[in-house]
Amino acid sequence: MSTTLVHIGVRTTNIEESIRFWRDALGLKISSTHGQCYDLTDGYHNFRVFQHNGPDRPKHVGGMLDYLHIGVRVPNLHEAAKRCEDLGFEITWEGLDGTKPYEKDSNELPSIAFKVEDPDGIVVDITERDDQWPGVDIESKG
Repeated sequence: MSTTLVHIGVRTTNIEESIRFWRDALGLKISSTHGQCYDLTDGYHNFRVFQHNGPDRPKHVGGMLDYLHIGVRVPNLHEAAKRCEDLGFEITWEGLDGTKPYEKDSNELPSIAFKVEDPDGIVVDITERDDQWPGVDIESKG
């Protein structure tokens, strides 16, 4: 028996904003809910988002000082960038440092990847390319 990654969990400060980001901007599907806990999925992996109800926490360190970031592959990079911008999430793009601001009305669009922060400051790398990051060949696991 091998080890299986069951889920990644994010304790959020605003569950509604986080669900708007992960579901509406990035396209994950809600597979179940339990009170203030949402399980989202891409069909293979479980991503749990739940409301933080404890004492105040220090602000998450984001950007290039983060301790954590998540990589996501989308079917269409430009559509994902537009959804993020339309929903008010600021993105940066091109290069691994993600330092170029995205201007949604520009003719110049991200061609490889972009970065966006979730409502709690977690950096998410977005690409549409199969070869952007190493990982499991999901299609062969089906």
